[in-house]
Amino acid sequence: MQNIKIYNAHCCGEIGDVIVESSVNLQGETILEQSQYLLENKKLRNFLLNEPRGGVFKHFNLIVSPKNKKALAGFIIMEPEDNPPMSGSNSICVATVLLEKNLIPMQEPITEFFLEAPGGLVKVKAECLDKKVKSIKIENLPSYVDKLEENIEVEEFGSVTVSTAFGGDSFVICNASDFNLSIHPSYAKDFVNVSSKILIAANDQLGFFHPKLKKLNYISFCQFVEPLTSNNKGIKEAKNTVCIRPGKLDRSPCGTGSSARLALMKEKKEIDINESFISKSIIGSEFICRIENEFMENNTNYIIPSIRGSAFITGQQELYVSGDDPFPEGYKLNDTWPQKIL
Repeated sequence: MQNIKIYNAHCCGEIGDVIVESSVNLQGETILEQSQYLLENKKLRNFLLNEPRGGVFKHFNLIVSPKNKKALAGFIIMEPEDNPPMSGSNSICVATVLLEKNLIPMQEPITEFFLEAPGGLVKVKAECLDKKVKSIKIENLPSYVDKLEENIEVEEFGSVTVSTAFGGDSFVICNASDFNLSIHPSYAKDFVNVSSKILIAANDQLGFFHPKLKKLNYISFCQFVEPLTSNNKGIKEAKNTVCIRPGKLDRSPCGTGSSARLALMKEKKEIDINESFISKSIIGSEFICRIENEFMENNTNYIIPSIRGSAFITGQQELYVSGDDPFPEGYKLNDTWPQKIL
């Protein structure tokens, strides 16, 4: 495998490293097909994500040539078990690296452009000052509620009310209090343990449907939420935490999860278009979220959500493998890499 040049970055505490140079052989006519190829081929994912070079806490974003002429760059997201169609924190990391490393021209005070994720185009609006990116606003993929307040039977907990929604990926959304949990770092392991039971139950009893992403016929993530409150400026805010397979919590407020929650809030008439919502993570980091627009298609209500946050470049590295390395694709041990849920 050829050398791979990476910029290390995080958004709101969640790692989103960006691969800017590689000689990866991609197959597929679309970025979604290329993403699926990497997921099925496994070689690059294993090299990056497995020990001794990676770990369950790592995410990588491979910069690729866009297929849509509107986009200045494309990217493929590689998470521990999945290559999702979109990721909010990862897209903010990608945009920040591309701008600060002069791979896309920066214009101060505002730079606007499109990125192409596997799931489609996302609009980027970057606030820039002194050759640094201060914040990134992402207009996400159309988001919607699939199932509203359905009861499922969860092992050890019995009947629980949940909703399912798409915000760039598929989510089951439930109240943390229904599982006697509070969104606080001290409960991190408990959320991971409970989420596996919820995901199994929700996939078995509800499933998931996306009208265009046909292979997304399952629920990827479990999102726990706490009730809405308002800050001293009257802006709605709330905590959430999202469990990423095979078993780790998103350190950021999760852009796709926040988008899914916005769709649910709109469906329940808890928020209006252009009203701000502050989404808070388990470590206290924040996204500023809004509904930019809405439309109906095939009897489904869709919103166009936006999330705004900041990413930071933390380092630079070059990964390679020696010809006599006994672990060219690495390895996993279940002391740190939980057993795959689905």
